[in-house]
Amino acid sequence: MATETQGPELSEPILTVENLTLALPKNADRRFAVNDVTFTVLPGEVVCLVGESGSGKSVIAFAIMGLLAKALTVESGTINLSGENLLQCDEKRLRTLRCTRMGMIFQEPMTALNPVMTCGEQIDEVLLEHTELGAGERTKKVLSMIAEVSLPEPERMYRSYPHQLSGGQRQRIMIAMALILEPDLLIADEPTTALDVTTQAQILHLIKELQSVRNTGVLFITHDFGVVAELADKVAVLKQGELVEMDKTNRVLSDPQHPYTRMLITSVPKHEPPVKEPIASDAPVILKTEGMNKRYVSRTFTFGKTEVAAASDISIEIRKGETLGIVGESGSGKSTVARCITRLIDVSKGKILLTGTDIAQAPQRDLHSMRRKVQIIFQDPYRSLNPRRTVGQSIVEGPMNYGKSRQEALKDAKELMNLVQLSPDVLDRYPHQFSGGQRQRICIARALAMEPDLLVADEAVSALDVSVQKQVLELLAQVRDRMQLAMLFITHDLRVAAQVCDTVAVMSEGVVVELASAKELFSNPKHEYTKALFKAAPGRDFKFAEFTT
Repeated sequence: MATETQGPELSEPILTVENLTLALPKNADRRFAVNDVTFTVLPGEVVCLVGESGSGKSVIAFAIMGLLAKALTVESGTINLSGENLLQCDEKRLRTLRCTRMGMIFQEPMTALNPVMTCGEQIDEVLLEHTELGAGERTKKVLSMIAEVSLPEPERMYRSYPHQLSGGQRQRIMIAMALILEPDLLIADEPTTALDVTTQAQILHLIKELQSVRNTGVLFITHDFGVVAELADKVAVLKQGELVEMDKTNRVLSDPQHPYTRMLITSVPKHEPPVKEPIASDAPVILKTEGMNKRYVSRTFTFGKTEVAAASDISIEIRKGETLGIVGESGSGKSTVARCITRLIDVSKGKILLTGTDIAQAPQRDLHSMRRKVQIIFQDPYRSLNPRRTVGQSIVEGPMNYGKSRQEALKDAKELMNLVQLSPDVLDRYPHQFSGGQRQRICIARALAMEPDLLVADEAVSALDVSVQKQVLELLAQVRDRMQLAMLFITHDLRVAAQVCDTVAVMSEGVVVELASAKELFSNPKHEYTKALFKAAPGRDFKFAEFTT
């Protein structure tokens, strides 16, 4: 965790947000997006804004940058950047201040970067807009900045397009763009949410390093308390637009005063697996893979071929009522294994035994009956539901394709709504009318409507707030126990794996490097790669407050 001492308290704040109130449109569920919020950021200080989705974290960031949506209006308050009230600046002045005095790292670099410009050109665009440097000087400065954010081969990175880089590399390009003109204030809006633990650790270390060297003030937005423990000097907790608690990190995380803060901290999954009843050794095996391989072959410009092993010799099994987790970095092969098992992609070699039947090489026409037995819950509930169909239509479609009458499928859908703790009345609504957590519950209900033997969850909770994540994980556990499902759980969050998995497989570069019970793996990891993953997990060594429920 960052140190508590920040130098002289008399140093002038870089950022002062005072009594800020931002009004929502009149037809919204509540009146304010942000209500009477006050906080400061000092030079060299990291302040973390935490809270659930809709708490106002990103709205505050956009207000500071002058990027506030037109539907929101400033009702009162001030935002001072080194004494200058940003709310009184016109667009021309705000454009001048962006990058020169304040920079921002957005949550999803793939949507924030221009796909038809090279990464070097996009960083250079900042210099072209805000400086009078010549082309040669700009290129030299861009290459130097790319090297400073620890990207390999700066010249190649300069020439690369965003899609040619990994998620962590794209995020480093965003950091380079934000810091190229050495702004006084850096705003980071959930910059590590979708990254695996090792890449996340690198990005956090990089931000801390650059911040300490440049004495930059950082406003860091996150819902991950592990990141807060690792990075923050002060924590500001927001609930539905109101600041309910703010203090030094150690005090807030070890002795929170507000019930809402306590609830958020209680929702953080622990690194230690809970005590569970072991799966019976005679429980039927639902899924078993034997030497499963997936290789991709691509042509080169010289008419040769290159072969990439996405998954090699995967041999796992899942029994009825058991959850097997697969963890590893991005590109380790986790999702490839899930897609092979569900036959969304073809297997190169090996066996996939589903309740004893090998489906690995089965032709597509023979997979119809298998589709009912295996259902998948995807990472993003926003994109996995058809926005033009009601929730009810999405849930009943599958069962009706397998012979159920509409009346019977609708009756089952209403029962499933109760199971996932939603009202049956919501079946007539559309996906956009629900929160992210509610949408994920609907996706779970849609999968369960098919009465599967195997449920595959591919990063199903990675984008959710800790409180919603806890609810969805508890729901999945209840559903598994009640319906005695076998579950394959793909995740990059080790804390989540510890809480929901009976057995864990660790993957690196397409290979399972370690496979053990969750209890054994987390208490005594054997492989060096597994140890490196555990070491990189943010906030692992911090002692969070504990409360009796």
